[in-house]
Amino acid sequence: MMIKVSLSLNLGKRLILVGDKALGLCDGVIINVEQATPEELITLKNAQEIKLIKPSREEPPGKES
Repeated sequence: MMIKVSLSLNLGKRLILVGDKALGLCDGVIINVEQATPEELITLKNAQEIKLIKPSREEPPGKES
């Protein structure tokens, strides 16, 4: 069941990588989640690796190729 939420999720300390290069550490990474199942939120919180991908300008927000 998908639920609409407005939730800030603290992911804690994370290593910052750009490509294969480590740039440093950050502490207290917080993301805003608008829609997810309870299971997806748990998976996100416990994930070892999370990728952030900037969408192209032509692509409307929320649309994936």
